[in-house]
Amino acid sequence: LAKTVASDVFQEWGGVVRGVSLLDKVFGYNHGLLDLQGDVGFGIEDGVWQHNGWQPMPALQKQLASMPELRDLLSLLGRRPTARGKEMRKFRPRKRSASMEDTKGVEIDPIDPTSVSGLTLSGNLATMLPNEAVLLRSSMKSLRWLFLAKKAEEKLLSYELSGWTDVPTKNMRKPRRSVHLPAASGGPLIICLDTSWSMTGLREILAKSVVLASVIAANSQGRECRVVSFSSSNNAVESGVISCNAEGVRKLLDFLSYSFGGGTDVTGALKYVLDSSSSENDVSSSDIILVTDGELPNPPVSNAIMAKLDTLKRQTGVEVHGLLVGRKESAALDSLCDQVHDFLVHYESLQNVSIGKKHHSTMAYSFHGKSKLTSPLTSVRGWSSRPNFRALAHRRRFTFGLTSVLSDEDMNHIKIETQSYKKDRRSGTKRNRFDDDDEGSVYDLDEGGGSPLSFTADGSSKTKSNTETDKTEKSEYVLRVEDSINDIRGTAKESINSDIGAVEELQNEIDLVNSLWSKSYILSDSIAFIESGLIEREVEARLVVLAMVSQEHVLFVGPPGTSKSVLSAKLAQLCGGPFFQRLFTRFTTPEELFGPLSLRALENDEYVRCIDGFLPTASVAFIDEIFKANSAILNTLLTILNERTFDNGAGKRVACPLKCVVGASNELPDTEELDALLDRFLLRAQVNPVSDAGLIQLLSQSSNSNIFDDSFVNNMASDLEALVTDVSCSLGTITMDESICILIRDLRTFVRDELGVYISDRRLVKASRLLRVSAATHGRSRVDYVDCLLLQHILWQVPEQRLAIREWLLDHINPGESIVEQSKFLMRGIASEAASLVKTTMGDVTGEFGAREKDIESIKSIRSGIKEIEKMLQRHRYDLVRHIQLLEQLPEHLWLGLDESHAAKQHLLPLSKSALEVVNEALIDATSFEIALSPKVENDLRSSILDILLENDNDAMVFTYEELNLSLKEAKKKFDSVTLRKWKAAKKDFVV
Repeated sequence: LAKTVASDVFQEWGGVVRGVSLLDKVFGYNHGLLDLQGDVGFGIEDGVWQHNGWQPMPALQKQLASMPELRDLLSLLGRRPTARGKEMRKFRPRKRSASMEDTKGVEIDPIDPTSVSGLTLSGNLATMLPNEAVLLRSSMKSLRWLFLAKKAEEKLLSYELSGWTDVPTKNMRKPRRSVHLPAASGGPLIICLDTSWSMTGLREILAKSVVLASVIAANSQGRECRVVSFSSSNNAVESGVISCNAEGVRKLLDFLSYSFGGGTDVTGALKYVLDSSSSENDVSSSDIILVTDGELPNPPVSNAIMAKLDTLKRQTGVEVHGLLVGRKESAALDSLCDQVHDFLVHYESLQNVSIGKKHHSTMAYSFHGKSKLTSPLTSVRGWSSRPNFRALAHRRRFTFGLTSVLSDEDMNHIKIETQSYKKDRRSGTKRNRFDDDDEGSVYDLDEGGGSPLSFTADGSSKTKSNTETDKTEKSEYVLRVEDSINDIRGTAKESINSDIGAVEELQNEIDLVNSLWSKSYILSDSIAFIESGLIEREVEARLVVLAMVSQEHVLFVGPPGTSKSVLSAKLAQLCGGPFFQRLFTRFTTPEELFGPLSLRALENDEYVRCIDGFLPTASVAFIDEIFKANSAILNTLLTILNERTFDNGAGKRVACPLKCVVGASNELPDTEELDALLDRFLLRAQVNPVSDAGLIQLLSQSSNSNIFDDSFVNNMASDLEALVTDVSCSLGTITMDESICILIRDLRTFVRDELGVYISDRRLVKASRLLRVSAATHGRSRVDYVDCLLLQHILWQVPEQRLAIREWLLDHINPGESIVEQSKFLMRGIASEAASLVKTTMGDVTGEFGAREKDIESIKSIRSGIKEIEKMLQRHRYDLVRHIQLLEQLPEHLWLGLDESHAAKQHLLPLSKSALEVVNEALIDATSFEIALSPKVENDLRSSILDILLENDNDAMVFTYEELNLSLKEAKKKFDSVTLRKWKAAKKDFVV
């Protein structure tokens, strides 16, 4: 009976309960869609509860829970800056336009006194501060004169009144930051959804997740949501307004149960948007999301449609956002959209695998009882994140295969074609390995097969069938040539200097009696003292000590309560001098920062401040909310930060004992007038709250966890003072090689062109000085590449850019990366000319056997050129050995965190060792050519030896299928300049 009752209840109420629960999640608990009679909303007996559209909704919501990028994107759409807006939001800055037809924007109107934005200096009596009026009412004659003087010079401290006004604006070429502007609520969310055949399967699930997320976002923001599905120019279907009512719910359910299929033509959807903009005003205040897999014709629409769309963008500010499903880029979508977002590719459990020739397969996806998305290929793991392997030089290859990635049932569907060029030793011609020759350029992956592409250490290839080569008896001449080549290469290997010289020189450099490395324990103890009692603040502790030693300032950006003030207070304890701390607001007055005016001095007609106990006399200062500084204090503050001086009265410039200022802010400045203040802080770091694991450690530690007593702090102050003096005196002896300067130049170009960040010359000069400080504190006499890792804490404008700079540094920190290729290029030309001359002289290189004197002089000149190349390679090899030694010691670096240094070592050390092998090989080749042109080699063998050495000098490079499918922008980030040229050549001949 109980089972029967339970079954009846489930049949009657199961669909209702499930539907109500999903309605609550989509529209909130106060949606008001339930009506027992079913007159307004849905009743118990309503057929909507049996709709098929409810079935995929749990899985879609589960998918949405892991998509914060989608929620952030939807919250920004349709927002327009307006003077009537009450909510402040970040926008890309725009500049004022002279055309009234351009997009409306806002700018500050100083004439409209609607709000107080801060303090300023003026001569306006209506806006002056009350403390200025006190001067006028004073009984002291000198104070009244002071008021009149400030009034005449317009230096009365006054409230800064301003308001917002609507003005026509146009885009800036490369905006450097976002700005806070008043924003409107925005029009409806418009989703143009690609419903073609290529969007079926998992892509259909992701597309429907976007629609569901848009409905949820629109409902929470009090806006409408409109979905326009398209598959051809004549098949654009609008679902209507999906809102929180019975009709909207039915439309949503109908859409979720709809199956995709058809062609791909975005013209119909854009025509609908353009027609709606002319008839409905609210559409002009909306942005458009174009959800597609990017398989669009190029150009995607006609010139007439594109012209209308451009006009709409210019006049109303409408933006078209492309949301790619299943791929990371689409040229057609780039030409149509203002921004293209590719984050959905990270939420696909499977990417379309099509290697070599195109392979299409139909994949069925189904929903199971637990709302779990399954696929026939769920055994495929890590395909989208599979590592790429790239050959670094000839005779060195890496094994690459798909057998460890794909399951057995998928192996019959996939073929891999390798892209490389191999030189035929018999004919000297190049063969394309795409050709169907005897060796077989295509490897079928069957169940019993091994790795499809495998190379031995010497560069010889392995195939599935090991065919034995017939051995023929070698002639005496061939044996003599082979013996001579072995002797030459053996002599060349012995001539390479060992690594001992570079390692010993570096160690002797560090172990000098006057080396600052002998005092490094002072810095290590200082870092440990500042870090003590704090959790996950290792990097910040190192940066504040580095800033103090280099006499620079450090900026911490992060939320309140993340130990920013504690770090500065501990630094003040170490320095032993006065500590100044102040919280800035928009109304902070100069008296709060620089001290009050001296009344006694005013009686003597002197404008002097009492600076004792204020910023001009502090050794360490902490300024919270630094970017709320107003114009009344900004100029004086900049002088103190940069020049360490304070103008106290007429002609009296006081030296400030300031060692370091620690600035803190919850956000970065959004106005250009604060750029100079931001530029004064050389070192920057983002301070985040402690992690979950760190929080447990933070809560469990005792309050008496400080292991350092007062005597340690007292002794450390004098030691640090002496060390800072020694470091400053030693900077004149620290050199910076041209290669380091070129690296900084290229980094500035990357930051400027790719990240849109302007870096001042002053900042670069200070950065170079800080790198010298880093080298000096490690006892070295020159700046090395490992010191340049500190640039990631110097050159970013917003915290998100630090990772991009760090990745760039890790990809480019390798001494003389192009020297080997330059030497090989020179050697090929020189060696070819030498081989031709030797054939002319019949092997004679001394003139004893009748060779022309002109040819002999040319051969001697070629030998001299080869020796210069050898010297260049020897210097490069020395630098690499030194670099490798420093990478081995990188975890001991004073200014890099342990996690950061270990990660850098793990990334850079294998690359450097591989580069050293390449240099050794190039040096052996160059030395072998030089020996082959010397009288040590028999004349009758010389020409054959040179031909063989030239043939062996050819190198090839293998790229994986994924590397060959990279875009040019991605390839520039991934490869160095030499590899990029080879990638372009391979890409040109690559056939999909």
